[in-house]
Amino acid sequence: MLIKWVKILLVVCLMLVTMGLMLRFMKVTSAAFSLAFNFALMFWVSILETQLKPALDSSYFNALPFETEGKLYRMLGIEWYRAILVKSGWEKLRQKATPIRKSLHDFQAYERASRVAEAGHLVAGVIVLIVTGYVVLTYSLRGALWLILFNTFLNIYPVLLQRYIRPRLRRMIEKLQKSQLVSQ
Repeated sequence: MLIKWVKILLVVCLMLVTMGLMLRFMKVTSAAFSLAFNFALMFWVSILETQLKPALDSSYFNALPFETEGKLYRMLGIEWYRAILVKSGWEKLRQKATPIRKSLHDFQAYERASRVAEAGHLVAGVIVLIVTGYVVLTYSLRGALWLILFNTFLNIYPVLLQRYIRPRLRRMIEKLQKSQLVSQ
Protein backbone atom coordinates (compact mmCIF):
# COMPACT_ATOMS: atom_id res chain seq x y z
CA MET A 1 0.00 0.00 0.00
CA LEU A 2 2.82 2.40 0.88
CA ILE A 3 4.58 1.64 -2.41
CA LYS A 4 1.40 2.48 -4.31
CA TRP A 5 1.16 5.91 -2.67
CA VAL A 6 4.87 6.57 -3.22
CA LYS A 7 4.34 5.82 -6.92
CA ILE A 8 1.35 8.18 -7.01
CA LEU A 9 3.36 10.91 -5.29
CA LEU A 10 6.17 10.43 -7.84
CA VAL A 11 3.68 10.65 -10.70
CA VAL A 12 2.23 13.89 -9.34
CA CYS A 13 5.73 15.36 -8.81
CA LEU A 14 6.79 14.39 -12.34
CA MET A 15 3.58 15.93 -13.67
CA LEU A 16 4.29 19.21 -11.86
CA VAL A 17 7.90 19.26 -13.13
CA THR A 18 6.70 18.58 -16.69
CA MET A 19 4.13 21.37 -16.47
CA GLY A 20 6.75 23.73 -15.02
CA LEU A 21 9.13 22.99 -17.90
CA MET A 22 6.35 23.47 -20.44
CA LEU A 23 5.46 26.85 -18.94
CA ARG A 24 9.13 27.89 -18.90
CA PHE A 25 9.85 27.00 -22.52
CA MET A 26 6.49 27.47 -24.29
CA LYS A 27 4.09 30.35 -24.59
CA VAL A 28 0.84 29.46 -22.85
CA THR A 29 -1.07 30.92 -25.82
CA SER A 30 0.69 28.75 -28.42
CA ALA A 31 -0.66 25.73 -30.25
CA ALA A 32 2.41 23.73 -29.17
CA PHE A 33 1.68 24.39 -25.49
CA SER A 34 -2.01 23.54 -25.91
CA LEU A 35 -1.30 20.27 -27.67
CA ALA A 36 1.54 19.25 -25.34
CA PHE A 37 -0.47 20.24 -22.26
CA ASN A 38 -3.45 18.11 -23.30
CA PHE A 39 -1.32 15.06 -24.10
CA ALA A 40 0.76 15.44 -20.94
CA LEU A 41 -2.40 15.61 -18.85
CA MET A 42 -3.86 12.52 -20.50
CA PHE A 43 -0.58 10.66 -19.98
CA TRP A 44 -0.42 11.53 -16.29
CA VAL A 45 -4.13 10.85 -15.74
CA SER A 46 -3.77 7.42 -17.34
CA ILE A 47 -0.78 6.61 -15.12
CA LEU A 48 -2.73 7.70 -12.04
CA GLU A 49 -5.70 5.57 -13.13
CA THR A 50 -3.52 2.47 -13.48
CA GLN A 51 -2.14 3.06 -9.97
CA LEU A 52 -5.45 3.94 -8.27
CA LYS A 53 -7.77 1.65 -10.28
CA PRO A 54 -10.90 3.55 -9.20
CA ALA A 55 -14.21 1.65 -9.20
CA LEU A 56 -15.90 4.23 -11.47
CA ASP A 57 -19.29 2.87 -10.45
CA SER A 58 -20.90 6.26 -9.88
CA SER A 59 -24.38 6.87 -11.21
CA TYR A 60 -22.75 9.63 -13.29
CA PHE A 61 -21.77 6.92 -15.79
CA ASN A 62 -25.39 5.79 -16.28
CA ALA A 63 -27.06 7.10 -19.41
CA LEU A 64 -29.54 9.90 -18.96
CA PRO A 65 -32.91 9.45 -20.71
CA PHE A 66 -31.96 11.72 -23.63
CA GLU A 67 -28.71 9.79 -24.16
CA THR A 68 -30.17 6.34 -24.78
CA GLU A 69 -31.03 7.02 -28.43
CA GLY A 70 -28.01 9.24 -29.11
CA LYS A 71 -29.87 11.85 -31.18
CA LEU A 72 -28.21 14.83 -29.48
CA TYR A 73 -24.76 13.33 -29.95
CA ARG A 74 -25.41 12.66 -33.62
CA MET A 75 -26.56 16.29 -34.03
CA LEU A 76 -23.27 17.38 -32.42
CA GLY A 77 -21.34 15.39 -35.03
CA ILE A 78 -20.14 12.51 -32.87
CA GLU A 79 -20.32 10.03 -35.76
CA TRP A 80 -18.10 12.37 -37.81
CA TYR A 81 -15.64 12.47 -34.88
CA ARG A 82 -15.74 8.68 -34.56
CA ALA A 83 -15.04 8.33 -38.31
CA ILE A 84 -11.94 10.52 -37.86
CA LEU A 85 -10.74 8.21 -35.07
CA VAL A 86 -11.27 5.16 -37.28
CA LYS A 87 -9.43 6.73 -40.24
CA SER A 88 -6.58 7.95 -38.04
CA GLY A 89 -5.91 4.42 -36.76
CA TRP A 90 -6.91 5.23 -33.18
CA GLU A 91 -9.72 2.64 -33.28
CA LYS A 92 -7.20 -0.11 -34.16
CA LEU A 93 -5.18 0.80 -31.07
CA ARG A 94 -8.34 0.66 -28.97
CA GLN A 95 -9.26 -2.75 -30.41
CA LYS A 96 -5.85 -4.12 -29.44
CA ALA A 97 -6.31 -2.90 -25.86
CA THR A 98 -9.93 -4.03 -25.49
CA PRO A 99 -10.88 -6.49 -28.24
CA ILE A 100 -14.51 -7.46 -28.65
CA ARG A 101 -15.35 -11.04 -29.58
CA LYS A 102 -19.07 -11.06 -28.72
CA SER A 103 -18.44 -12.44 -25.25
CA LEU A 104 -19.96 -11.03 -22.09
CA HIS A 105 -16.51 -10.58 -20.55
CA ASP A 106 -15.20 -8.62 -23.55
CA PHE A 107 -18.20 -6.30 -23.60
CA GLN A 108 -17.91 -5.73 -19.85
CA ALA A 109 -14.20 -4.92 -20.24
CA TYR A 110 -14.97 -2.51 -23.08
CA GLU A 111 -17.73 -0.85 -21.06
CA ARG A 112 -15.29 -0.41 -18.13
CA ALA A 113 -12.68 0.99 -20.54
CA SER A 114 -15.27 3.51 -21.76
CA ARG A 115 -15.77 4.72 -18.16
CA VAL A 116 -12.00 4.95 -17.65
CA ALA A 117 -11.59 6.92 -20.89
CA GLU A 118 -14.47 9.23 -20.04
CA ALA A 119 -13.20 9.91 -16.53
CA GLY A 120 -9.67 10.59 -17.81
CA HIS A 121 -10.83 12.98 -20.51
CA LEU A 122 -13.19 14.66 -18.05
CA VAL A 123 -10.39 15.29 -15.52
CA ALA A 124 -8.01 16.54 -18.23
CA GLY A 125 -10.77 18.66 -19.78
CA VAL A 126 -11.58 20.36 -16.48
CA ILE A 127 -7.90 21.12 -15.84
CA VAL A 128 -7.53 22.54 -19.36
CA LEU A 129 -10.70 24.58 -18.80
CA ILE A 130 -9.21 26.08 -15.63
CA VAL A 131 -6.01 26.99 -17.48
CA THR A 132 -8.14 28.38 -20.33
CA GLY A 133 -9.95 30.62 -17.84
CA TYR A 134 -6.59 31.87 -16.57
CA VAL A 135 -5.38 32.56 -20.12
CA VAL A 136 -8.60 34.41 -21.00
CA LEU A 137 -8.30 36.59 -17.89
CA THR A 138 -4.55 37.18 -18.23
CA TYR A 139 -4.22 37.47 -22.01
CA SER A 140 -7.45 37.41 -24.02
CA LEU A 141 -10.05 35.10 -25.49
CA ARG A 142 -7.98 35.04 -28.67
CA GLY A 143 -4.96 33.93 -26.63
CA ALA A 144 -6.96 30.96 -25.37
CA LEU A 145 -8.22 29.79 -28.78
CA TRP A 146 -5.71 26.92 -29.08
CA LEU A 147 -6.59 25.69 -25.60
CA ILE A 148 -10.30 25.84 -26.46
CA LEU A 149 -9.81 24.08 -29.80
CA PHE A 150 -7.63 21.27 -28.46
CA ASN A 151 -9.78 20.83 -25.36
CA THR A 152 -12.85 20.46 -27.55
CA PHE A 153 -11.33 17.81 -29.83
CA LEU A 154 -9.08 16.01 -27.34
CA ASN A 155 -11.33 15.98 -24.26
CA ILE A 156 -14.91 17.15 -24.80
CA TYR A 157 -15.61 15.07 -27.91
CA PRO A 158 -14.02 11.94 -26.40
CA VAL A 159 -16.32 12.33 -23.36
CA LEU A 160 -19.31 12.74 -25.67
CA LEU A 161 -18.22 9.66 -27.66
CA GLN A 162 -18.06 7.52 -24.52
CA ARG A 163 -21.50 8.78 -23.44
CA TYR A 164 -22.77 7.94 -26.95
CA ILE A 165 -21.49 4.36 -27.10
CA ARG A 166 -22.06 3.29 -23.48
CA PRO A 167 -25.88 2.81 -23.73
CA ARG A 168 -25.36 0.49 -26.71
CA LEU A 169 -22.66 -1.42 -24.82
CA ARG A 170 -24.93 -1.81 -21.81
CA ARG A 171 -27.79 -3.05 -24.00
CA MET A 172 -25.46 -5.67 -25.50
CA ILE A 173 -24.25 -6.69 -22.02
CA GLU A 174 -27.85 -7.10 -20.84
CA LYS A 175 -28.67 -9.14 -23.95
CA LEU A 176 -25.66 -11.43 -23.40
CA GLN A 177 -26.49 -11.81 -19.70
CA LYS A 178 -30.06 -12.81 -20.57
CA SER A 179 -28.87 -15.32 -23.16
CA GLN A 180 -26.49 -16.84 -20.58
CA LEU A 181 -29.34 -17.16 -18.07
CA VAL A 182 -31.55 -18.84 -20.69
CA SER A 183 -28.79 -21.32 -21.65
CA GLN A 184 -28.17 -22.33 -18.03
